[in-house]
Amino acid sequence: MTLTLMVEIVVAVLLLVTLAISLVLNRRLGNLRANQDEMRRLIGDFDKALTKARQGLSELKTASATADTAHEERLKAAKALRDELGFMIETGDRLADRLAGEASGNRAARQDRPAAAERMVADRAGMERVLERAAMERPEPMRSDPRSGAHPGAGGPVTPFPPKKPSIAPAGGSGRDFKIEPRSEAERELLMALRQAR
Repeated sequence: MTLTLMVEIVVAVLLLVTLAISLVLNRRLGNLRANQDEMRRLIGDFDKALTKARQGLSELKTASATADTAHEERLKAAKALRDELGFMIETGDRLADRLAGEASGNRAARQDRPAAAERMVADRAGMERVLERAAMERPEPMRSDPRSGAHPGAGGPVTPFPPKKPSIAPAGGSGRDFKIEPRSEAERELLMALRQAR
């Protein structure tokens, strides 16, 4: 075996090894290219998801600001309504207390009214009896009888006037005001006292 043949055999073996290595590298490069396309697709999808996440974050910030503003407005309206309701409740309590006091006063006045009316009626009846007694005790004037032709002081019979009672009648149709015709100083004083008692 000559040296040239040995060199050719070695070169052929090296070529076979190189060919095998080239085939393996080609297969790996193909896999890498396929994975690269998939990686690009994954990177594109990730970029889209990141963009959507940024948009969602911006919308969330806007919605949060709007919700805060609406919440503050509702809180202010609720506070104003609370203050108004408190004022209305306080006013209602004061009005209820005042009405209760007025009702109590009216009830007491209605309870005292019959007694006062009875006292007034009793006072008026007493005044009328006093006036009648004073009118009856007053000296009676004498007059002559026109049929007999006698005159006072001539010795003929005289007929006394009947005692005239004080006329007590409602003045102006009212049952409260009485028109009493005075006949003496005592009656006038009693009438004045009766009017003052009213």
